[in-house]
Amino acid sequence: MPKKQKTTALEKLDKAWKKASPLERAAFLEGLERPDLMSAAIGSQAPASRIADGRYLLPDTVKRITKVMRQRGLSPDMVMQEIGFGMNGRPLLRALAKGSSLRLSVISALAAWLKETDPD
Repeated sequence: MPKKQKTTALEKLDKAWKKASPLERAAFLEGLERPDLMSAAIGSQAPASRIADGRYLLPDTVKRITKVMRQRGLSPDMVMQEIGFGMNGRPLLRALAKGSSLRLSVISALAAWLKETDPD
């Protein structure tokens, strides 16, 4: 039996367009005409303020977090407690050491924490 060909991005877009409501199609087209609306709709941040790509910390962010932890003598447990997530630092430790994903709420709290502790 021959292998099934992968669906191309264009085919996926076509299928999604056909499933979209007229209101969704109009909003999409308006977003294409006004890139500022599209970026606001998807919640993009200025590149300088981004600490993660989706649920994964950026390499520079990992360096900043470990630098602050070293300077202040903090463990991942202590950082998680400071940002309001209790004393379970295993998710942060895995994200820093192995590049694992984090919950978006943790990333948001880390962004605020970094802004306060490391203004770089």
